[in-house]
Formats: sequence, C-alpha cells, structure tokens
Amino acid sequence: LGVKLNSELSGDFEKLIFFFFFCIEEEYDPDYHTDEKADADAEAFHDAGEGQWFGTDEGGIFSLLCNSPPEHLIKMEEKYNEKYGKSMFRALDKEFTGIMDEATFYLLGIKTNPADHAATLIKKACAGWGTNEFLLTTCLLRFQKILPEVAEAHENLFGKSLYERVDSETDGDYGQMLCKLVESST
Repeated sequence: LGVKLNSELSGDFEKLIFFFFFCIEEEYDPDYHTDEKADADAEAFHDAGEGQWFGTDEGGIFSLLCNSPPEHLIKMEEKYNEKYGKSMFRALDKEFTGIMDEATFYLLGIKTNPADHAATLIKKACAGWGTNEFLLTTCLLRFQKILPEVAEAHENLFGKSLYERVDSETDGDYGQMLCKLVESST
C-alpha cells in the first residue's frame, strides 16, 4: 500500500497521509494529558505554524493532530484560543491551502466535534449549484453511527432538519434511499 500511495501522492499531502497510516493515536490519560501538557502542545502547534519565522513545520502539526486523542485536542484548542486569540482552525487556514487545508480541517474537526463537523460537510455537499452527491452519500454512510447527533447539530447550526436537507437536494430512487437512511438513523 505504501508503494502505491507513494507513486500516487506527493508533497505535504503525501506526508499527511503517511502520518495517518503510521501514527498511533494516544489513548487519553487524564494523568498524562493535563492542562499543562495541553498548554505546551498548543504552544508547539503555534511554533510549528504561525510561530515559525519562515515556512511551516508540517510534520510537527501533523504529529500533534494525528497522535493527540480528541479530549486532548479539545483542551489544546481552548489553550490555543486563550493564548493566541484565535482557534487552531484559523491557524490551519493561514498555514495551508487547497486540499491540505481541507484535510487538516477535517482531521481536527472530526476529532474535536464530529457531529458539527459532519453536519457542516453535509451542508457543503449541498451548497451552490447542484449537489455533490458523492460527498453527501459518503457523509451519510460514514457518519451513520452518529447520524442522530449529526441531525441535531445540523438543525442547530442551519435551522433545517437533516431530512429536509437531503429531501430537497436529491430525487428519484437515490433520494428516497438517502431519505430512508436518514429517517432510520434519527
């Protein structure tokens, strides 16, 4: 798999994908993942990105995002916001563009607030002219286990039920199937 990926990917995206494969997320331990560690890791995140005099230490950022358990990333986000007056998401937006921006946003979002992040992805799939049916279908299938939470987050964030969103954006047998999926999961 590594050889195939190596032939298909390059640059920072290749680096991130390999971090996904080879990094092991730490198990959350409140005795180890303390407020002090969250503060130190928030500073390390800053130093790898906006705090760099020149360029970005992508490996440092990827390592923190991939290795840190969700509970720790949430604490890091709070510490980062307190210390630097902005979110880690905003910092990522300044450090990366294109697919790297999307990939790092996804990783941080899905680990820190999966329901809100999934709801936002579903909204994105339905935004603008036409529906990105691949993204919509992928989201509904990928997040099926947490679809009740996603539906609640979607309604809270966008004032429209998930069922209404899917029903208004799809039609035919395909639309009926996705609506049934949403209905049966919520």
